[in-house]
Amino acid sequence: MNNPNKKPISAKLEKTARRRKTGLSPGTPVYTGNKRDTEIGVTIINYNEATFTEENYTKTGNYFKEPPKNFISWININGLHNEKIIAEVGTFYKLHNLIQEDILNVFQLPKVDEYTEDDIIYVTLNEFYFENDQLQRDQISLILGDGFVLSFQEDEGDYFEILRDRIRTGKGRVRKKGSDYLLYLLIDAIVDSYFLVLDHYSAELDKIENDIFIKKNNNHLTAIHHISKDFIYLRRSIAPLREVVIKLMKEDIILIEPDSKHFLRDLQDHINQVINQIDTDREYLADLVQTNMANMNSHMNEIIKVLTLISAIFIPLTFLVGVYGMNFENLPELTWRYGYAGVWAVMILITIIQFIIYKKKKWL
Repeated sequence: MNNPNKKPISAKLEKTARRRKTGLSPGTPVYTGNKRDTEIGVTIINYNEATFTEENYTKTGNYFKEPPKNFISWININGLHNEKIIAEVGTFYKLHNLIQEDILNVFQLPKVDEYTEDDIIYVTLNEFYFENDQLQRDQISLILGDGFVLSFQEDEGDYFEILRDRIRTGKGRVRKKGSDYLLYLLIDAIVDSYFLVLDHYSAELDKIENDIFIKKNNNHLTAIHHISKDFIYLRRSIAPLREVVIKLMKEDIILIEPDSKHFLRDLQDHINQVINQIDTDREYLADLVQTNMANMNSHMNEIIKVLTLISAIFIPLTFLVGVYGMNFENLPELTWRYGYAGVWAVMILITIIQFIIYKKKKWL
């Protein structure tokens, strides 16, 4: 269950990021994130249909070099807080300063920029995961060039390990295709991870629904409110990805082969499914709010009903006690020997009669 005391995801960090960028000229690479303890990691994979090589580094160095002829290169970089390594990559691959700035500005919506003069396509999108049962996000930056793909991540760990295994083992089409197909696979891996995030929320919503009907006096509005905020953030961060894929499918983007555009259409369908599921779950949340409120009102009505019946039982008893507590002279039965016991008998009889009437009317 979501922590009821948590704040909206990344809201504070995004404000801090804007402050860090204030006053700087366009194209100034400044890391705006908060993950400065991440260990630097660089993985360079060169492959073709026949073979592959893989190298891993944990510090900066002059290891960026031209890939062997007829090989595709995939360079993955973790640890964006080290601006020096971004500068090294930018120098070697002749990345525009605006690209380097976007890589380090980690609070962006998905977008695609084409630098035709450099034969470069820059794509940014977000990945989501859970840490201590709270939704977290990282920005993924992807750069497609002629024969290479660069991927930049803030933190260690990603959804690309299955893809690495496919390259190592030669399974599937990846080693038979070009760098544009690799770009598609990287985006597809992130989009597939969105379904895992939504499955997590589906389980939470099912649990809330069960709790609403089993423990009708529990208020789940706080948990529902935080999940609703997460859904708003997810939709805001994922929906622009549709436009990214549409732009990649344009005929005038020469770095994307026509065959890869068929796979991009399938990717677009997956993105639409994610957004539709988010919208459906948000409607489900609205229904849960109504159901929760109805159950809370029903529970309150039950309490009021019980209190009303108790009050109704005591009204005639209070009347009798009030009458015989006035102490006026010539009050009937005032000197009667059995007056006290008689009043008790009458009150008990009245209570029993009322109880029987309420029971027959199914008020109790």
